[in-house]
Amino acid sequence: MSHLAVDLGASGGKVYIGTFEDGITVEPVGRFANRPVERNGRYVWDLERLLGSLRGELDSVLGTRDVDTIAVDTWGVDFGLLADGEPLTDPYSYRDPDLDATIDEITEEVGRFELFRRTGINHWNIPNTLWQYHYLATEQPDLLSQADQLVMMPQLIATILGARPTSEPTIASTTQMLNPKTREWDRALLDRLDLPTEPLPDLEHSGTTIGTLDTDDINIVLPASHDTASAVAGLPLGDDSSAFLSTGTWFIAGLELDAPVLTRDAFDLGASNELGADDTVRFLSNINGFFLLEECRESWATDGERPSYETLLTAAADATTDAMVNPDDSLFGIEGSMPDRIQRYCQETDQQVPETRGAVVRVIVRSLATKAAIRLEDLTTAAGTSIDRLYLGGGGVRNELFCQQLAATVDLPVYAGPADATAVGNILLQAIATGTVSDLTAGRRLIARGMPLTEYQPPTDASVAAARDRMRNLCDRTLGNQTE
Repeated sequence: MSHLAVDLGASGGKVYIGTFEDGITVEPVGRFANRPVERNGRYVWDLERLLGSLRGELDSVLGTRDVDTIAVDTWGVDFGLLADGEPLTDPYSYRDPDLDATIDEITEEVGRFELFRRTGINHWNIPNTLWQYHYLATEQPDLLSQADQLVMMPQLIATILGARPTSEPTIASTTQMLNPKTREWDRALLDRLDLPTEPLPDLEHSGTTIGTLDTDDINIVLPASHDTASAVAGLPLGDDSSAFLSTGTWFIAGLELDAPVLTRDAFDLGASNELGADDTVRFLSNINGFFLLEECRESWATDGERPSYETLLTAAADATTDAMVNPDDSLFGIEGSMPDRIQRYCQETDQQVPETRGAVVRVIVRSLATKAAIRLEDLTTAAGTSIDRLYLGGGGVRNELFCQQLAATVDLPVYAGPADATAVGNILLQAIATGTVSDLTAGRRLIARGMPLTEYQPPTDASVAAARDRMRNLCDRTLGNQTE
């Protein structure tokens, strides 16, 4: 059986073909850009451009390769509104700064800790689905009244491709509208906030066939449709003593558990509980990730050509700065030059200001690794467990400088790979759906045997405590809300 994985991220989309028969094969066969666009002062996802790019890649693959199933995963939080099966408008991007306009009204009615206890989702610095939904109900009720269905981004894309509108627990768990214990929509919470529940779709398990591709007789399958859930499924986690770090536009550091952690300590930490494949819980913390690097590359572009990762990382390896930024400071949003904002941050925190591209990139790499380390340290404490190794997936796998820095700051062995963990997990879950692989545990054993991992050991002379303490001190400050 041959499977097609569509992995849509907040900075680009990729298409992979793969199989779990006679060994694991996962091959990238297409990619395209996907960035929010500004329209009328708002940041939205350009559906027409996104679907045009995706269909072009699918046509190219399907014209030359045999495919049995296809599945779509995307980032979390964002959603589309349907009327009679058709999108009403381009979906808002979580990067839109106006979507948090009604958050105070939400938390006045339902306190933040109660929201966490009910949904497992913490108060982040981005407008999640609940915020966006409340914003629409408050600020654009006419638009919302036209909708008969709300579907998360992976199901929105799948619906346009030929699937029936539905949802799935891993992506639904990012909304702050799902009860992580019952794995059902918290309709009482939505009623309390005067939000309509009629548009919410039924939840179906990953592995369910939800339609056929509108241009070919190919089954559309529900994967773990949140990209991080697919990424974690694609890592060879084997027991309770390992942690994961999924790297991309966002970093997600976390533990795979049997039940959510809904304690006050977990809330105070800023951790969240998202659902994973095979009825697991991902106890995790989000970190603003390689978005910082991508925005720097955008600022440094010449005639539309961005400098290569190889060039920038080589320069970063030669830089000597030890400055760091808190990547989650609201200063690092979507607007403005990212290199300028990084330099401003360092200046205002009395650190050496990075003057070269290499120094800026080294600041980003060092900051992301250190922030991930303190998040993992705090998560294990809140969950009452310990870890002896870290599995790394996503784009960071290819970044040797980052992997070395990460091993040093977490002070644990880091096992990097597979780089395309999200695609591996997506394809694995399609293979389970078709009966090629029996279950997630068996699939992970195949991944451990069949896909190369690179091990990074922490240096024996590393002093990690000082770097972690510095990052904690930076996290106690907020520059982004200061007047420019």
